[in-house]
Amino acid sequence: MALIESFSGVRGIYGKDLTESVAIRYAHSYVSFLRSKTGKNSLKVVIGMDSRPSGARIMDHILDIIDANFIKVGILPTPAIELAVRHFNADGGIIITASHNEPFWNGFKFLNPDGSILNEKDMALVIKNSKSLANFHKIQDRNVIEKHDEALRKYSDFVLETVGKENIENIRSSGQKIIIDPNGGAGIIAKNMLEKAGIKVVAVNMDYGEFSRQVEPTEDSMIYLKNIIDESKADFAAGFDCDADRVEILMQNGQFLSGNYILALTVDEILSKIRNPKGQIVVVNDATSNVVRDVADKHGARIKEVEVGETNAVEEMKRCKSVIGGEGSSGGAIIFPSKCRDGILTLFTVLSYVAKKGHKLQKLIEQFPKYFEVRGKIEFGSKKHDGIKKFIKNYYSRKKFEIRETGGIKGGLKIIPSRNSFVWVRASKTESGIFRIIAESDKKEEAEKLLKEAVEIFNKANA
Repeated sequence: MALIESFSGVRGIYGKDLTESVAIRYAHSYVSFLRSKTGKNSLKVVIGMDSRPSGARIMDHILDIIDANFIKVGILPTPAIELAVRHFNADGGIIITASHNEPFWNGFKFLNPDGSILNEKDMALVIKNSKSLANFHKIQDRNVIEKHDEALRKYSDFVLETVGKENIENIRSSGQKIIIDPNGGAGIIAKNMLEKAGIKVVAVNMDYGEFSRQVEPTEDSMIYLKNIIDESKADFAAGFDCDADRVEILMQNGQFLSGNYILALTVDEILSKIRNPKGQIVVVNDATSNVVRDVADKHGARIKEVEVGETNAVEEMKRCKSVIGGEGSSGGAIIFPSKCRDGILTLFTVLSYVAKKGHKLQKLIEQFPKYFEVRGKIEFGSKKHDGIKKFIKNYYSRKKFEIRETGGIKGGLKIIPSRNSFVWVRASKTESGIFRIIAESDKKEEAEKLLKEAVEIFNKANA
């Protein structure tokens, strides 16, 4: 599998697609980009990573070769590293992470001065310039300052302040007990933060770099936590991916709470705290469930859909001055003033919502509109991409369905047969040669029918 390069970042199998040479070329290209953009020769750059064993080796190579004033924050969640860029008034940041990919992968996220990841145009420039660089030599002296503890304290304070003192007191008095499963990832820091807020925590898989389940917290990878929930009489279990920018939840009854419902709950909580939520814009990607739209409607807010990709949501949130957004495909909301998905802050928001409502989470979720989502993942030849998209679009156009597109021919294609149903297709930008298909409806049979039809049409186009 080749190195995956997109506006979401760079990812590859360490030692095969992502080598030290590739890492150095990318870091050099990014630092050169920052110099050109800022006009500064002497740059201040935050550098941090998730807990993959290869991260430390990649970081050492970058620090040996790249000439910049580095602030090294070590192993921290992605949102904490992004906050550190703002806190230290840095010119940018490098996060060494492959997020939810398996441990033998690694990669990069490159940051703006406000901590957000680069937009598509800027990332394309970094990718292009990384191809023509060679002949690097070790610098004489590393200019590196260690700031892990300060960055961690700042992030912990930021989360608690964002949730708010009154809500933290509600959480403290609610007597909630939860399980957290960071799976050896950067989310390990959540335990102390939760306990500081008065939550009783049962923590599993708390050794950095020791991965006991699939990195992405899915229903299949988290189902084993049901026994721990029963034994400990916990309210629910929360699982993080490796860089803790996403969280997923397994409820007391064994039901897996999808990222769409976590986002819907978070939107409900954030909008309910605003004096006048009418006119607020909730930014989501175009694959997000209609349940989020329904919650926004309840508050008189509007939904704005963008192409899949965190940077697209963040950029649109900036333009709209939005206080809440996210991608339903992962349980990490983007909560102002954050500039990224944040699994830990999202978990605190869920706890605040539960404390305020005074009922168990699974009872509260029953009050949300019910939608059924089914997914497909199909391999395809990259040269056929544009033809496949056009074939699918033409097919549904002939059926007179509403069609929405984001991101042009390479972006999302959303087909809307009715108000409460849709089919969504898009080539993955984190898995090479993969098309993703999502079908959703308020009727399970309809969702399954829509997916089956879409797969059949895709196969005809791909033949």
